[in-house]
Amino acid sequence: MPRPTLSRMIVAAMIGNVLEWFDFVVYGFFAVTIAEVFFPAHDPTVSMLITFGAFGLAYFVRPLGAIVVGSYTDRAGRKAGL
Repeated sequence: MPRPTLSRMIVAAMIGNVLEWFDFVVYGFFAVTIAEVFFPAHDPTVSMLITFGAFGLAYFVRPLGAIVVGSYTDRAGRKAGL
């Protein structure tokens, strides 16, 4: 693989990784606010557990979405999947 292509791939991977971690940090900073606004409960601990549960659930559902959309795009084409 040519050197400039490899360097661009590494930079693109680093940018993607930084954006993913930025998403984690923002969600963590706003977890209390998200819990109060979207998951109101009598006990704040329950609201926080539901908030982090929803965050964790997204990581379990992500591969399932990839399987469903991936199989659909294999049949219908890339543009249809987008």
